[in-house]
Amino acid sequence: MPAETVESPWRARSDRLNHRVAKKDAVLLAAARLFTARGFAGTSLDDIAASLHVTKPTLYHYIANKEEILFECVRRGLAALRGAIDESARQGVAGRDRLRTAMERYAEIATSDFGLCVIRVGEDPLSEPRRRELRALKGEVDAEFRALIDEGMRGGWIVPGDADMAAYTVVGALSGIGRWYRPDSHASASLDDAVRHCIEMLMRGVLSQPAPPRSAARRGDDTMTNQPAMRREVHFDERVLRCYAPRPTNLAQMLAAAVGTRPDAEALVCDDLRLSWRELHHAATKCAAGLAQRGVQPGDRVALHLGNGPEFVIVAYACAWLGAVLVPISARARMPELEYALNDSGAVAIVCAEELADQLPATLPEMRHRYVVGHGIDGLAPFRTLMQAEPLAAAHAAQEEDLAVLLYTSGTTGKPKGAMLTHLNIAHSVMHFALTMELTADERSVVAVPLSHVTGLVAQLYTMLYCGGCAMLMRQFKAADFVRLAARERITHTIMVPAMYNLCLLLPDLPVADLASWRIGSYGGAPMPTATIDGMAARLPNLTLMNAYGATETCSPATIMPPGMTGEHRDSVGLPVPCGDIHVVDEAGNELPRGQAGEIWIAGPMVVPGYWKNEAATASEFRGGYWRSGDIGSMDADGYLRILDRKKDVINRGGYKIYCAQVENTLAEHPQVIESALVGVPCAVLGERVHAFVCVRALDETTQAQVLQAWCAERLSDYAVPETWTLGTEPLPRNLNGKIMKRELRQSLHAALT
Repeated sequence: MPAETVESPWRARSDRLNHRVAKKDAVLLAAARLFTARGFAGTSLDDIAASLHVTKPTLYHYIANKEEILFECVRRGLAALRGAIDESARQGVAGRDRLRTAMERYAEIATSDFGLCVIRVGEDPLSEPRRRELRALKGEVDAEFRALIDEGMRGGWIVPGDADMAAYTVVGALSGIGRWYRPDSHASASLDDAVRHCIEMLMRGVLSQPAPPRSAARRGDDTMTNQPAMRREVHFDERVLRCYAPRPTNLAQMLAAAVGTRPDAEALVCDDLRLSWRELHHAATKCAAGLAQRGVQPGDRVALHLGNGPEFVIVAYACAWLGAVLVPISARARMPELEYALNDSGAVAIVCAEELADQLPATLPEMRHRYVVGHGIDGLAPFRTLMQAEPLAAAHAAQEEDLAVLLYTSGTTGKPKGAMLTHLNIAHSVMHFALTMELTADERSVVAVPLSHVTGLVAQLYTMLYCGGCAMLMRQFKAADFVRLAARERITHTIMVPAMYNLCLLLPDLPVADLASWRIGSYGGAPMPTATIDGMAARLPNLTLMNAYGATETCSPATIMPPGMTGEHRDSVGLPVPCGDIHVVDEAGNELPRGQAGEIWIAGPMVVPGYWKNEAATASEFRGGYWRSGDIGSMDADGYLRILDRKKDVINRGGYKIYCAQVENTLAEHPQVIESALVGVPCAVLGERVHAFVCVRALDETTQAQVLQAWCAERLSDYAVPETWTLGTEPLPRNLNGKIMKRELRQSLHAALT
């Protein structure tokens, strides 16, 4: 006999006093629970009767057949939703709060026994006529939300748009919680978190409030309303900087805050591994203790030669707790690059991947400890031996200007330089991201770029540390895997390069993927083609695209596009970050008028103090507290910055300056072009001519040189149109940080010409 699922009214001594309605409620509840657990086909009327200890003929007094149960479940949910909406109206609840109340009530309905029954069983067991009946009944739920949303759009408290689509999104997102929820395996706190998170994403997405009038948008040095207090402070050898007054002192303080406020919230997801902040903190402090037992002191450099994985995160946080300096080295680096970084930094310990162990130089003067993730190898101890100590209870009290991370630049012009990222730099960078993007502790960010790069490390991992959010690591980016992960984990945020968004747009199943939670799609490192911006807006209307421009020397962001402004400023990288100071200057360092092109100089508390053991490079690239970016750009009257080219890459054709980014952006809009790079070809008459290297999807009649030349001629000044072309389907060469190596392209072109 099946286990009892509902207290049966027929078993009570006061059997005859039970009202018919109570008995029908018991029948429906028992049936709903059995349908949810066993499925519609797997449950008979005999099963329902047995669970209530009554005979089947008794049930016929209350239900006609199994199908009617599904209809009754929907009717009851609809009545409960309407009751909540009506009650809010009677109490005088304001518009957005009334909508929030309706969503909270519907989430309760979707996760109740009746709601779970409707969601799990669906319409499949019904005949087509009855399916249409049930679909129409369920459509009344959409109609209730549509009426509220339409009222909000007309009343000005929801951004104008398609009310039907918005209602469909709301009901679909909240019903998705019912599809996910398992009462026997999910705690009530997990359900509450999921509901709260879903509603917040909807309120910020399809139900967001209209943006302030254009005149109210932040211009130049104005600050946004959610910014903490700022003050001028002196740091880094007499630099006067605008800083946030309340801020974390160091990374260890951020880690302690995260575990103190959100101990059981998810902090890290990688493959099948899930760690809460309590568990991640425990692992990091054990690793810190293991390093300390082996003589690693605060200020010592600890290197990582790993791809994205949990060990990277554990060691990074262990270094922060211990006060050691993290030295991340790209997993793509080979022995010469690796040896240079290890010797230059003076790293005393290294943790490397098993498959990269053969790249580790045999002789390193200052290296005392070598560890490998995986099984031990001759000369390298297993990483797990670092994790056997008792946790290090107290964190090292690092000062703000102490070195936290040494990040080696890509070295496109020579030997890499070690940019010195301090705790002060990192604190301001993560606060800039969190405040301008309105990030919360509920964020779930997919780290699809390397953690060894400033974007993965600071913009995502450390930013999630500051927020107390969750970082989900991808070991290797593949568009289909990313979309599956994003849908399954209900991601809210990521930062990727434009090519990654392009690859997602090519997926045929992208339109049906459940990505309603994805709120922020930041990008940088390369221009975002207009076609990609339009494509993402069409496929994912809830996603806010935000450009972010920065460098290793700026500890990631120097500018960020305000939410909702990408469409209006497609050719811009956004506004300076709140504590940042950006000027466009001429060759002599004099500030240029708005709209004129010159070199971009950047200052602020996020700009590193200089390069490790390289006074000459520091003196050359930093002046008066400003970092000379080497980028050519311009700033408009509202403070929006445009990047035109690298200073060394500007092509001078007979006195006309050609900014490569403008031409490359134009080529990127061609549907067959994947990527391109312009270089100058020496010319005895004009000085330089324009040559384009282009990677296309296929070599055919649509990608001939004359076709691409005509494309550019319709959109550019005649002197900027490339005159010679190298076309192919192979990706253009990139360095370890993913930047196209124009120096190598120039060399290959020179070799071909000579």
